[in-house]
Amino acid sequence: MRSAAVVLRPLAGLLLVALATGACSRPSPAGEALPSFRLGALDGRQLGPLDLRGKVVLYDFWATWCGPCHVQAEVLHSLYPDYAGKEVEFLAVSVGEPEEVVREFVRGRPHPYPVLFDPEDRLSAQLQILGLPTLIVTDREGRVVFRSTGIADREAVAAALARAGA
Repeated sequence: MRSAAVVLRPLAGLLLVALATGACSRPSPAGEALPSFRLGALDGRQLGPLDLRGKVVLYDFWATWCGPCHVQAEVLHSLYPDYAGKEVEFLAVSVGEPEEVVREFVRGRPHPYPVLFDPEDRLSAQLQILGLPTLIVTDREGRVVFRSTGIADREAVAAALARAGA
């Protein structure tokens, strides 16, 4: 069995890189629009910002191997029922993993909202996602109102959604 130090050492290195680059809680400039994109979803649809115009959208960039991402997902899963049916969309964007890996993971840990695939990190690179989890919240016009890397608590996410018009 591997010691905790061996397992945690790479995670500590990633955290130091994120802190050194300013990735943690790096807000995007107010009013910045996301680039146009469409990603495949677990349910077979293709989704992107143009499909969601008129809704507040929370994008959760995550990976199956990312422990903090699982904690963030629990926070989001607990908030999701409060916003369902209120022109608010939550999207889980899987980063850098094959679709089959994500599908298998989600079978054991279902998401109550759509799961999108970015298997080759194209969108995450374009958005400069430097650490996981990263949350991005856009308003009804698709402008970024919140961006945070690391675990955002329930209150911070609710405040971001409120700023976006939820």
